[in-house]
Amino acid sequence: MPINRLIQNSILCIIAIAISSCSTAYYLDKHPVLSKNIIYQRVIRAENKLNQDKKKPDLLLSACQVRTQYTYAFIVEKADRLIESDYQAGKQLYQDALNSFEIAIHYGKTALEIRYPDLFNHTDININYSHFIIEDVPYLYWLAAALGGAISSSRGKSEWVIQLPIVGYLLESALAIDSSWNYGAVHSAMITYAMARTDLKGKNIEEATKHYAKVNVLSNSQDLSAHVSYAENVLVNQQNQSEFIHLLNSVINAQDTVIEELELGNIIARKRARWLLTRKDELFY
Repeated sequence: MPINRLIQNSILCIIAIAISSCSTAYYLDKHPVLSKNIIYQRVIRAENKLNQDKKKPDLLLSACQVRTQYTYAFIVEKADRLIESDYQAGKQLYQDALNSFEIAIHYGKTALEIRYPDLFNHTDININYSHFIIEDVPYLYWLAAALGGAISSSRGKSEWVIQLPIVGYLLESALAIDSSWNYGAVHSAMITYAMARTDLKGKNIEEATKHYAKVNVLSNSQDLSAHVSYAENVLVNQQNQSEFIHLLNSVINAQDTVIEELELGNIIARKRARWLLTRKDELFY
């Protein structure tokens, strides 16, 4: 699995969380440019609040979250599509995404450092630290999401790729505390992470499938992002074109979810499913 796809698909679970509303979902579906402006204004508001008190972990978390959501939804997604037709423009968008993720990472790390000064050593995060509590799950998840986004947007730059174990540490720490958080959002992110790991000795698909099954249980299969992530990461890896087509068509034709928190992410999942189906001849050979 190429490193630049690491956690790239986690956008589909990330966007569903905390910014979902009927109005935002409607604009994203019908008026994507307006939706982009609405969500970017949320980034500005969160960062303005943070400027009033840069030592409050909850404000840092909010700023990390909304910037990460915006970057995945409107910069990375556009770059994924543009890179195929205009390499230089797509490359610049990935750089823009990396710059934005770096800001989100700063917020996320600062928030955790305020809560747990011992978490950081002279190099970076101490991945042997294990004293988190349930309230820390959002902090762990959003920092992992921002780091994962930076790794994928870096397009294989070594200084980012070497931080992959930190992403795993953050996600696994969150799972150990509350594996059901936000309808299995961490399990959904773990699908792509599992496929990027080099320590599983060929059991990557088995591990990813395990997380896929768990998020389906926790969301009652209503998290469409998990289906798209599984199709793009696992089924492409297996070269299982028939199941890939079947699963993505089921996403496109799925009824609207009764879980409001998943509504926004599911709109994005349907859009990505349609795009992936147009690329099936490139993905399967």
